Amino acid sequence: MGGSPRVVISTGQALPDMDWTGELAGLTDSWPYLGPTWLRATEKVLPDVQPWHTLAHRARGELALLPGYILTTPPVVDHEPRTYLGWQAPSGEEVCCGAETDAARSAEVDALGTEPFFPTLLLGSPLGYRTEVAYNFWTPTLMGSIVDKLVPAAFEAGIRCIVAPWVPSRRGNDALVDALDAAGASTTFWGYEDFMSLDAPNWEGHLAALPLKKRQRIKGDVRRAEAAGVTIERVDGTDIRPYVARIAELTCLNREKNGAGEEPEHIVGILSALIDEGADVRAYLGYKDGALVATCVTIRKNHRLFPKWAGFDYAAIGERSGIYFALVLDAPVRDAYAEGLRTVEFGAGAHQAKALRGCTPREVRTSMLLSDPALRPQASAWLDAFGTSRRVAFGAASPAPAQPANLPLLGGSGDSGCCG
Repeated sequence: MGGSPRVVISTGQALPDMDWTGELAGLTDSWPYLGPTWLRATEKVLPDVQPWHTLAHRARGELALLPGYILTTPPVVDHEPRTYLGWQAPSGEEVCCGAETDAARSAEVDALGTEPFFPTLLLGSPLGYRTEVAYNFWTPTLMGSIVDKLVPAAFEAGIRCIVAPWVPSRRGNDALVDALDAAGASTTFWGYEDFMSLDAPNWEGHLAALPLKKRQRIKGDVRRAEAAGVTIERVDGTDIRPYVARIAELTCLNREKNGAGEEPEHIVGILSALIDEGADVRAYLGYKDGALVATCVTIRKNHRLFPKWAGFDYAAIGERSGIYFALVLDAPVRDAYAEGLRTVEFGAGAHQAKALRGCTPREVRTSMLLSDPALRPQASAWLDAFGTSRRVAFGAASPAPAQPANLPLLGGSGDSGCCG
């Protein structure tokens, strides 16, 4: 008999039994933040979230994984569905890379209380800021089949809100968003993540190919870092262990400065797990007067490099030292070229500054689906207004010209980024 192998989809599952070596071989092109190594560590450092993953299997070794986590009570703002409707947390915290919120709209969302939203099913990697399916096989109906199975199962399990906060515009993800919209969700603009394709033969060729202003800006970053008295060195793998606590401390200082919330123990747990698993982790360390004042951690997976955590002691180095760019952009790109890699994936945060140094943006969207059909039209309007304000703040073309053009972008213009 001919025909394609049958795809079997199951919801509410635990993570597949796969180590880092298995991810390199079996989930070759998937982000490290979507693999079992990262997600197992996430589940240890976030014990209040309940794993609820959707798995698709076809034939032997063919796997698709859409991570999911049930949140029964309001979590930090980046994982809180109401923030994507324009709700302002009483603490004053902002959603990552956030734009200013409208107080009246926030009050309207707040008036609904928590019941329409919790329990929430957050799709994706909550500490990786990524909603995407990790897969090693493809069919035209794969994403639709996953969503068709997931949505009714989640609502039957008592989920009140399904939120896919960070869906990047990559192959397959349009199908994921379309399937969520077909199920009744609404989708809006969230922001950008940035990447750099390594198309030149080497670092020198890369610089030479850039427009003059970008080339001068990169060289200026390095000069400013040197003038600030900061020296950079790199340590890899198990040699990072002595610096893990300081890396976490500096990263959380940076994220707190930019309005994003993350605890040092989250970073310590995930980074330690990656080291334990033998992942190709590198740490760039910036020293001034013998003190560790700046750090950037990257993960190499096959032909790509992923800068993830960056942190700075601004009291020691100042707000405009240039060390962010020298440490987070220049040093990893130089090494990636030296190793023959294809892409450096910088993620979200500091979008405008990255674009000025040669990065390419990739749009990221947010989808939300409430179980109560009566609330969906209002939620859709709020979500759309949230996306419009962020488009303006990011400098993108706004679909609503009447929207004020001077909404500030929080955490996106300085020597830093929040969610990485």
